[in-house]
Amino acid sequence: MKALVILVLACAIFGASGYFTYKLFVKPQLELKEEKAAPATPAPPEPTLPEFNKCMALKRQGKLVEARTALYDYVDHNPQSSILEQARAELGDVNTRIFLSPIQTPEKGVYLVKSGDVITRVAQKNHSSPELIMKANALNGVMLRIGQKLLLPPANFSIIISRKQNKVIVNNDNRFFKEYAILKWPPQIPPYKKGGPPQAKQTGKVIEKIAWLDGTRVIFTDKGYDRATHWIAVTIKHCTLYAEPPPNADPNKMTRPGSGIALSPRSTAELGAMLLRGNPVTLE
Repeated sequence: MKALVILVLACAIFGASGYFTYKLFVKPQLELKEEKAAPATPAPPEPTLPEFNKCMALKRQGKLVEARTALYDYVDHNPQSSILEQARAELGDVNTRIFLSPIQTPEKGVYLVKSGDVITRVAQKNHSSPELIMKANALNGVMLRIGQKLLLPPANFSIIISRKQNKVIVNNDNRFFKEYAILKWPPQIPPYKKGGPPQAKQTGKVIEKIAWLDGTRVIFTDKGYDRATHWIAVTIKHCTLYAEPPPNADPNKMTRPGSGIALSPRSTAELGAMLLRGNPVTLE
C-alpha cells in the first residue's frame, strides 16, 4: 500500500514538473520554430502606388518635364511612402536627362553667341562650365557660330556627403536634384553607427575637377575626353569623389587619390559635367 502511495505521488510530482517544463520552455521554442517556418506575411499594398505609376507613365511617354513636376509633387507629399527611395531615384534620372540635354525648360537661360565668343568665355560669363554647356546643347566640339543659341541650365549646386544614407546628395537651388550611391569610404572617415556618438558636420567647397584617360590627365578639349574618369576634389579632407575603376581595369592605368570616396564612373562623369568650382560641400 505504501509503495502504491509513493508511486502515485511521484507521478503527480514529476508529471506536473514535466507539464510546466513543456509549457514554459518547450512549447515557446516549438511555436517560434513554426513561426519562422511559416511564409512571411505580405506587406500591405502601397496606397500611393497609383500616383507613382502616373509619374512613371509620363516618363515612359517621354514627357520628361511633366514627369519631373509629378515626381516632385509625389516626393514632397508622400514622405512616408514605402517607395520613396525609388521615386527619388526616378526623379534624379529625369532631372539629369533634362539638365544634360537640349530640352528647353523655363529655368534654362538662352545665350546668343557673339563675335569673339569661345566656349570658355561664355561659361565664365554665365556661371557655368564648358563641359556643362557642351552637354546641355549636345555639342560635338567646342567651336561656336555667331548667332548660335545656347541653352544655359542653372548650376547652383550644393552637395551633401551623407554617412547615414551612404549617398552623395545633390541639390540645385536648394532643392533635391539627384543622389548617388557611395561604393567605398576611406578608412579615415568612421562609418555611421545607429545610436553611436554624433559626428560634427564639416563644410567645404569644390576646388577642382580632374579627368583621367589611361592614366594621363586630360581636359574637355582633348580627344577621348568622353571616355575619361573623373575626380571632384573638395576642401574637406579625405572627401575627394573619384570613380572606382572596374575589376578588369589595367592596374598600371588606374588612378585613385591618396584617400577619397568612391562612386561609380557614371556618377562622377555626371558630377564632373554639372558641378562648378566653389559649389558648397557638406559632410554629415
